[in-house]
Amino acid sequence: MSGKKLSWSVLVVLFCWASLVAPASAQYFKQVTGTLASVSAGRNEVFGFDSHSAVWRFNATEKSFIKITGASLVQVAVGGGSLSQHDEVWGLDAHSNIYHFNYTAKVFDRTGGSLSQIAVGIGNQDNCHPYEVWGVNSSSQIFRYNYCTKQFVGFDGGSLTQVATGGGDVWGLNSSGEIFHFSFATQSFVQVPGTLVQIAVGVNDVWGINSDNEIFRYDPNSNSFPQQFGTLGQIAVSGDGVWGINLTNDIFRFDPSSESWVQVSGVLKNIAVGSGAGVFGVNSSNHVFTYFRP
Repeated sequence: MSGKKLSWSVLVVLFCWASLVAPASAQYFKQVTGTLASVSAGRNEVFGFDSHSAVWRFNATEKSFIKITGASLVQVAVGGGSLSQHDEVWGLDAHSNIYHFNYTAKVFDRTGGSLSQIAVGIGNQDNCHPYEVWGVNSSSQIFRYNYCTKQFVGFDGGSLTQVATGGGDVWGLNSSGEIFHFSFATQSFVQVPGTLVQIAVGVNDVWGINSDNEIFRYDPNSNSFPQQFGTLGQIAVSGDGVWGINLTNDIFRFDPSSESWVQVSGVLKNIAVGSGAGVFGVNSSNHVFTYFRP
């Protein structure tokens, strides 16, 4: 192949690649029909609840949220979806009762037990745990859902006030903000140095924020959380990236190529990052937005 032909081929490839990449200025948060107090996203599903605890499910075709009949929840967790399985959707009501979304009937079925916080992600350990579904109750006791027995099984050792899962990994914080990582080999939570007030687990990384709103990222080589540049009031991590909101509700996206935080136009009071469903958020007026790439 001649040098001229090679150069022209490279130019064509570069032009086609550039046409597929939207400039940062063209990427923004676009309002979606509906008003919600909070939202949660997975691989294909997005759920949320409004200020009256009514639950809504996002319809991607109609680009709007549709109300789930009879559901009243104050917390919704969505996740665990993959090419071979749909997202799982779990929720808690105002009395800490646990609910599981029934795709066939399109309702939330109540299950046994009570929790103060629940998290769901993809599972890869055994047939009884196709998803990792974890929760903690008001006494800081830890529970993991077993799909074979259809029950939440408690752990005798340790106590947590917050649990997070992603990529088959499980992390948690106790009442003192101490950090724990679940070992599937020993079936126990192992402490990791540092303290945080929020922890978020992605596909391949773990992030957190301390009481001074400083940002930390887990380094598996040192088994520690080195501090990162910047401050945030909230952080969310999943397959659709690492996102955060600062104390004035400004939105930031972590750019892995430059290892820096890039501000995205708009303001949100909370943000949810999916693993394929996209990035959604709610502002102070409970208007819902999704990150839009033209």
